[in-house]
Amino acid sequence: MNLAAGAPASASSSEWNPFTSYAPGRAVDGDTGTRWASGWSDDQWLRVDLGSVRPVGRVVLDWERAYASGYRIELSENGTDWRTVWSTAAGDGGGYDTAEFPSRAARYVRVHGERRATKWGYSLHEVAVHRS
Repeated sequence: MNLAAGAPASASSSEWNPFTSYAPGRAVDGDTGTRWASGWSDDQWLRVDLGSVRPVGRVVLDWERAYASGYRIELSENGTDWRTVWSTAAGDGGGYDTAEFPSRAARYVRVHGERRATKWGYSLHEVAVHRS
């Protein structure tokens, strides 16, 4: 079960476009034809609020062509104190990336892009959060 499906999402930035929306909620709407897109700079994040503290052990990312070559998955119980549970400096943008880690209690899950692989921002079709 995808704990992030339909959950409230926020982001450090969103790309503006007069023809479509790249708002954070597009990455958790269950529609792979939509996406969240960040501003065109490194150090951007997307945060999902699971609504209550739950065990989290796997995050699946469906990247668009504008992907992160370096990013981390962070968890928080309160939205303020974050702990990194998974990271990579070798993101390849091959569509789906799966981050698996020992299950931890979290209400908030954040995908934190550190380094872009393209000149554009980060762009995610979907973020799925699972217990394990």
